[in-house]
Amino acid sequence: MMKTPNERLSINAYLVFFLVHTAQIGLGIVGVQRVIFVEARQDAWIAVLLSGLWIHLVVFVICQTLKQTEHDNIFSLHTFVYGRVFGWIANALVIAYFLMAYTSILLGYVEMATTWMYPDFPLWGAALILIVLTVYALYGGGFRLVAGVSFLTFFMTIWIAIAAFQPLKYAEWIHLLPILEATPKQMANGVLKTAYTMLGFEVLYIIYPFVKEKERVHRYAQLGVLLTTFLVATVTVIAIAFFSPKQLDVTIWASLSMFKVVKCPFIERFEYVIIPLWLLVILPNLLMFMWAMTRGGKALFHIKQKYMLFVFAFLSFIVAILFQQRATINEFIDQVGWYGFWLSFVYPFILYVFVRIKKWAKGSAK
Repeated sequence: MMKTPNERLSINAYLVFFLVHTAQIGLGIVGVQRVIFVEARQDAWIAVLLSGLWIHLVVFVICQTLKQTEHDNIFSLHTFVYGRVFGWIANALVIAYFLMAYTSILLGYVEMATTWMYPDFPLWGAALILIVLTVYALYGGGFRLVAGVSFLTFFMTIWIAIAAFQPLKYAEWIHLLPILEATPKQMANGVLKTAYTMLGFEVLYIIYPFVKEKERVHRYAQLGVLLTTFLVATVTVIAIAFFSPKQLDVTIWASLSMFKVVKCPFIERFEYVIIPLWLLVILPNLLMFMWAMTRGGKALFHIKQKYMLFVFAFLSFIVAILFQQRATINEFIDQVGWYGFWLSFVYPFILYVFVRIKKWAKGSAK
């Protein structure tokens, strides 16, 4: 079992709101509209709301699980439930997920930036820059830095959401009709496709021991998820109303394409401002998932986090350069979304049941 951090390394509970929200809002919101629309058509926004409701339930289960025992993170919980050997394997799978999530965000942003602005820049070079930035930020910074970056970037980028409303003056609201036409299977597929965009709330399993007022974690986590659901549903509605169905079927980065209509007197191409600024949006994602990897590495191998930082940075770079083509990158992102769906949307319920059974068994044995 890992030791709970001392108060000097802890944060106030209100920062959980920013950590959860910024961990969820990353690259997916740029192009999620087309992905969901292909599955659920004009009911795509309903699929987003259903996904948000499910996440609210999952967050409740995660917080209840963490309150059950003195084991206040997923790594010690796995050891408690499964034993040393199988717990180690389960923790390794969690770390593998964080590695995949980090690399997928890295590749997704690099692909977007090189396609729109720097088509001749090598993928490996852009990936290396972002990995070096992550290492530089985390080395000597730790979790409090992650929380601080999440707080600052939230206020530095929230105005982008306001700019996203400008395409509404070209909206055709008839595109949203008829409502509730999607079949249950189409709606389920839409919820599944929303998973990648809405992932990130599972970091609660890692950050919980670092929060001072643990009784307030659940409240702020739910507020973070609520804001994320609202933003994703809003941009989905705007995209469906702005594009024709045929256009949305083939528009890969719907949010960026909508920013083309935003006019500023001193900026000709507004999307050229958004793409560099989006680095601030994904930066908390990169820092959070890399920090979570190092935390897990410390639990598994009993090696200091600052050394594990270089190990996982190297592994991330190796994984990133394996994917050079757009098709393979998208396939990798889809696989991360599928893995994340089971780990984050389904597994918390299983873990909660196992923790309750283990706790009951230990109580009965006394």
